[in-house]
Amino acid sequence: MRIADNVEMLEISAEGAGSYYPVLLWDDKDVVLIDTGFPHQFDLIRAAMESCGFTPERVTKVILTHQDVDHISGAKLLRGKGAEIMAHEFEAPYIQGDKPLIKITDMEAHLDQLPPERRDFYEFLKSSVPELYVHVDTLLTDGQVLPVCGGIEVILTPGHTPGHIALLLRQSGAMVCGDAANTNDGQLVGANPMMTHDMDTAAASFARIQAANATGYACYHTGYLPKS
Repeated sequence: MRIADNVEMLEISAEGAGSYYPVLLWDDKDVVLIDTGFPHQFDLIRAAMESCGFTPERVTKVILTHQDVDHISGAKLLRGKGAEIMAHEFEAPYIQGDKPLIKITDMEAHLDQLPPERRDFYEFLKSSVPELYVHVDTLLTDGQVLPVCGGIEVILTPGHTPGHIALLLRQSGAMVCGDAANTNDGQLVGANPMMTHDMDTAAASFARIQAANATGYACYHTGYLPKS
């Protein structure tokens, strides 16, 4: 879905993963991919990129909104092709494997109480994650504006994870929300409580997203919602 002249929201659909929506943007110098999908699904992202005229080899920067496995899984492959990996400084230790992913530690805290489907998810994470860790080349901070693609403003939106970020695309006014916001029946709503580490903090972050007065919201798991 074309959000603006230089912004494409990729739609990725896969059995077992549902649909999810990385964002691709570009200018004369850089091609930026925001979030990189589930394990073993990069061919789907490649196909989506090629459908709008780009290849993974052209990606110069990858911005990871946070540490979750469905966001970081293609980053190592892209770094191997020369892309610069960027994430908030609070998230980098998890993405690099210096600390265990928050979702793993949260589930391990009450492993005996997990229902079968959550236990399966835990086992999937434990088996998949080690091969996905990637070095973060550039540490991002709240309020930083990246001088690419018309300006990308970093907005710290913790709660879902401690260093989750949203990204305001200054040229178009659109907001890339990661997992800090979702769409539901034509309304913008906050983070999914079932998947969120700290809902009180996430609620404050959602209020910050709303206050940014974006022209539209690209939500990783639920798609794009233009401002009403």
